[in-house]
Amino acid sequence: MLQSLKNLFQKEVPYKSAIPFSADALVEPIRLNRKTLASVDNWIDEEAFARSYFKYGVPDFLKAVINKPIGDTATYTDLMVHLAKHYFKQVNYLEIGVSVGKNFFQLLNALDNTRFSAFDIEEINPVLAKKLSPGARTEWDTPATSIKKNRSSLSAFDFGGSPVNYLSGDVWDANSWSKLEGNKFNLVFSDALHTPQAILFEFEMLVKYQLLDDRFVIVWDDLVGKMKNSFFKIIRKYDSIYQIKDIYLLEINGWVGENEGPHSVGIISNFAF
Repeated sequence: MLQSLKNLFQKEVPYKSAIPFSADALVEPIRLNRKTLASVDNWIDEEAFARSYFKYGVPDFLKAVINKPIGDTATYTDLMVHLAKHYFKQVNYLEIGVSVGKNFFQLLNALDNTRFSAFDIEEINPVLAKKLSPGARTEWDTPATSIKKNRSSLSAFDFGGSPVNYLSGDVWDANSWSKLEGNKFNLVFSDALHTPQAILFEFEMLVKYQLLDDRFVIVWDDLVGKMKNSFFKIIRKYDSIYQIKDIYLLEINGWVGENEGPHSVGIISNFAF
């Protein structure tokens, strides 16, 4: 009975479960991304890990394989690179939950004519920061109730002529989200706090501060359990506003590739692939 109710609930939002592109379409993103990953020997800065709040979102079992080759099976990073190159002339990319920066760094290297923004509770991983040219930094008070105990900040960088902004703040802090106001993101990747409530709040902030472009793709990682319910709730609530055209729930590798099992990844777009 419970499974029947679950199936009925999910059927309210029809979705596709196969990768929407051929293997040939992902050959070049895979080649390019593996080359980028091979350029970094070690993603672990032990001092930064020691003072982090969530170990950069890297549990011990992933830390052990974080520097290993990921294989040539397609990842969600490969998929996003193809989406960005194929559907947008200019990309404005937001990544929520950057971790050590492996996914972010691949997109930095793969995409030209792009503005990059990162949002994470941690300070930027020094390994990633060393790849960027630093610019201005602004700071503000973090809410007293936050697990983040240092000040929040927005730091500007440059990567080969592409502007990069790194926002170190709590995703539950609306004031931090307000620092992104004025941006119109057309590619968003959500991989931060994996709770049903958190991804609902993230989307509310995207709406409140009008952060989505007229044409956009949003990708969520790790949609398991009740996270899927929030994914469907977002679609039902905002479909009339954004005219969502394509909906996918895929099983695809993450940023450690074949060193871990496939992830449940959700994708929506307000145009058809």
